[in-house]
Amino acid sequence: MEENSGFAWKKVLIAVSVFVVLAAIAAACYVTLRLGMFTVEEIVVTGNNRITSKEIIKRSGIREGVSSIFFFEDQVEEDIKKNRWISTVEVVKEFPKKVHIEIREAEVFCIVLGEEGKPLYMSRDGQVLDTGNFDLGLDFPVLIGEGIKDPELLNEALDILKLSKNSSTLKWDEISEVHVDSLYGINVFTNDKLRIEFDRDKIAEKWDNLEKILRYSDTLGLSESYINVSSGSKGVVNFRQPEKSAGAQDG
Repeated sequence: MEENSGFAWKKVLIAVSVFVVLAAIAAACYVTLRLGMFTVEEIVVTGNNRITSKEIIKRSGIREGVSSIFFFEDQVEEDIKKNRWISTVEVVKEFPKKVHIEIREAEVFCIVLGEEGKPLYMSRDGQVLDTGNFDLGLDFPVLIGEGIKDPELLNEALDILKLSKNSSTLKWDEISEVHVDSLYGINVFTNDKLRIEFDRDKIAEKWDNLEKILRYSDTLGLSESYINVSSGSKGVVNFRQPEKSAGAQDG
């Protein structure tokens, strides 16, 4: 009997302890909310250029006067990133009354031609951002062709543009168009009308071969009109005829 009685007292003590802890938590929450200790009074947005702070705050769902304990940073970040111009976002609660939203916007990497030839801005990861306009500019490499609908081909075309970003032989801003075709693969056209045939697959290997060809041609003082690196290990090159000097005469 004594053993059972002791066990019963332990259960009572545990129950009382749990009640006291829960009561303390409830009291703390009540005091916190009642006194507004964590009420949001300031929302700071940084890193945004194209998107207004007002738009970002609206998407976040955070409002001044609301307690910061009632929202979670991860969910707020997901809500903000629903805007296609948002590349990354970090939400930080700066207790007691401030929330900081750090934005990194997506950059236009190229243009793709949509239905009826409408220019669409695309990011480097293949995300369509917006319709092209004169305010932001249209001076970007253009992806053309039905092969854009093939995710693998599209990624390979974007890989070529990414490689050109770090190249000293064929730079990103020297590329005019990238033709993407499910049958003929990828063809690149530069501003000076050089055509480069990649086909598809092993893009990095073919790019490395292309750079070797361009560097070698440069040492010879030659200008290319066509380069085929579709085989990967070898290349076919057609050179432009040297222009006659101003004083040269037909003999």
